[in-house]
Amino acid sequence: MNFKKYVVINLCIALVIGICAALMGFNNFTLKIHNFYSLQLDRYIKNYTIWAEWPVIVLGIFLMIRINWRKGLWFSLVFGIEAIIVQLFKFQLNLPRPIEKFGPAIRQIDGEVLKHFQAFPSGHTSAAFFATGMIILSLPKHKLRNITLYISIFSAFLIGYSRIYLGQHSIEDTIAGCIIANIFFYLAGITYPLIEERFNSKKLN
Repeated sequence: MNFKKYVVINLCIALVIGICAALMGFNNFTLKIHNFYSLQLDRYIKNYTIWAEWPVIVLGIFLMIRINWRKGLWFSLVFGIEAIIVQLFKFQLNLPRPIEKFGPAIRQIDGEVLKHFQAFPSGHTSAAFFATGMIILSLPKHKLRNITLYISIFSAFLIGYSRIYLGQHSIEDTIAGCIIANIFFYLAGITYPLIEERFNSKKLN
């Protein structure tokens, strides 16, 4: 897969969502997503959001290292740097989460512990986009069809949706998480050839 295609599609979708949210009002957009619910969806979304806590990360790193260990290690290193920067933003900005911003308008889902601060950006969302990119970058070209790419992208955006649905983040937090992840994924992609070239030149010498 051309990593640039993945990044461009993600950023275009994020831009469209951002424009819609701005026109509707970010707070109103967040509450619309959060309050469109069902008990069945509660159970599904609560379990699905766990995908971005470690499974997608482990799978992304494992697949890339398995296919090409140097490339896998490089992307994993950039992923780690991205995760640290996201956490620094969270701690330094310490912005309020929906329960603080909207109070009683945020419903309590059974088993879901609502956090109050360190909202921006969404760590789950950023992890989902970077790790999903690593997974599809690891797939054999003959197996990677457009449908696979779009399903993967949808799964990453669904993580962002789940964070809003569960009352953990606002729309701006998830959009920021998406953008940051894709910027770092792009940087990893354009810098890796330089790493590979340097490695090969040392090997020849």
